[in-house]
Amino acid sequence: MITPGDIPQFDLGVRGTQALTREAWEQTFLSAPFRAFANLLPDLMIIVDPDGVVVFLNVAAERAARLSQAFEPQSLSTFQRFSDFDMNEFLASVERGHTQGLVRAKTSGHIYQANRRLLMAAGTPGGFSLYILRDPENAERTRRGVPGRAISPTDQKESARLLFPENLKLQIEQATRAYARAFRILLLGESGVGKTAIARHVHLSGGDKGRPFVHVNCGSIPETLFESEMFGYERGAFTGALQAGKRGYIESAAGGTLFLDEIGEIPLSSQPKLLKFLEDGTIQPVGSAVSKKIETRVIAATNRDLSEMTKSGGFRKDLLYRLSTFPVEIPPLRDRSDKAEILEMMLERASLARGAPLKLSSACRAILLNHAFPGNLREMKSIVDYMDIVAEGVATPDHLPPSMKAKPSERAAAAASLLPDDIALPEITPGTMSLKDMARAFEEKIINEALDRLGSKRAAAKELGVDIATIVRKTNRSGD
Repeated sequence: MITPGDIPQFDLGVRGTQALTREAWEQTFLSAPFRAFANLLPDLMIIVDPDGVVVFLNVAAERAARLSQAFEPQSLSTFQRFSDFDMNEFLASVERGHTQGLVRAKTSGHIYQANRRLLMAAGTPGGFSLYILRDPENAERTRRGVPGRAISPTDQKESARLLFPENLKLQIEQATRAYARAFRILLLGESGVGKTAIARHVHLSGGDKGRPFVHVNCGSIPETLFESEMFGYERGAFTGALQAGKRGYIESAAGGTLFLDEIGEIPLSSQPKLLKFLEDGTIQPVGSAVSKKIETRVIAATNRDLSEMTKSGGFRKDLLYRLSTFPVEIPPLRDRSDKAEILEMMLERASLARGAPLKLSSACRAILLNHAFPGNLREMKSIVDYMDIVAEGVATPDHLPPSMKAKPSERAAAAASLLPDDIALPEITPGTMSLKDMARAFEEKIINEALDRLGSKRAAAKELGVDIATIVRKTNRSGD
């Protein structure tokens, strides 16, 4: 059976010096061969007639549009209003003569690469507009020859759960219950500790996977644009505004979760308007005289001390109270007892992605576990990704990023941490053992301990960062 994934992506063009008539085009779109062909395409296809009526969607487009009922021809404006596609910016650029742009999914925020081609119709001043929406992730997988696999909510929840230390799991469970009751959650912690992963976990644990999760990094929005981006704006609200207006982040999160990341960066001048939304659930787009009722749940996060900011006047107390119904303190990685488990999880993910195991030598593992990780989980993942590129099978200290090259004191601490609890350095008694004999005795204890624990010479060689021939030679030299 042929599936969309079996057909590589390609461009469809119409050759010929003479344009088809409008009736000929319409018959083509209604024909069974055309529909069978279009429905096999992995890309989304939307066709609009010269009168601005959407006359055809292929199966991929119909699924992505998330229409409440079976598709029937309708005006483009009606289609935009009831489908999951936010095409306003793209269509505005088409009016300015552009043929390429971006289309955003309203519920998930997913971005499609959009192209518009004009199919000329003889006897009319215009023609049919063919819109092709391509998922960049599918295109990349096709280029690499890697089959696509959607990440299910269960997978995402499990991945997030692995990042939770034992003393935080109870708070996460309580936060999930608070979310289910529409209470606001405030995640507190240093940059890189996993606030976004926890927010997604809580969102996914709260219900249907189709609900939107809109992640807003408040620190990335210029102060002058904060209100228009957050609350949206009407047509002609200001110079440079899109002709069709624009939906804001809050409205895009309707029915789902609005994740306000880095809320300590929200401009003081915009805080009253956000406070009003949190109090009564209404927003008023810039340039509009009418308020809208929006139902969405709110999770906020910050790495700043908001209490101190309220004392200095940088953050409103009433806004803090509205956002922090259930605060969750997330510890930094250096204070967690499960660093080894998290490191192992990241190595497993890297091994799965590369299609081959990525292991660490004992010395490399010791250096990593003794590292302070000021960048927390984000820094650990960056280091693992670096080793994934430069190491073949077993990563050694030489495969660490330049910034992680161990100093002599760090190497000594790492070497000390390699000693098993039940193995001590041989006592130095003058005249009883030579330096060579003491070094050999200690080496044999380390190798034997690894063999007892791992059960094979190959596994011991990988952990100790040597080849298996070295292990065989050193375990067979008792008769030397």
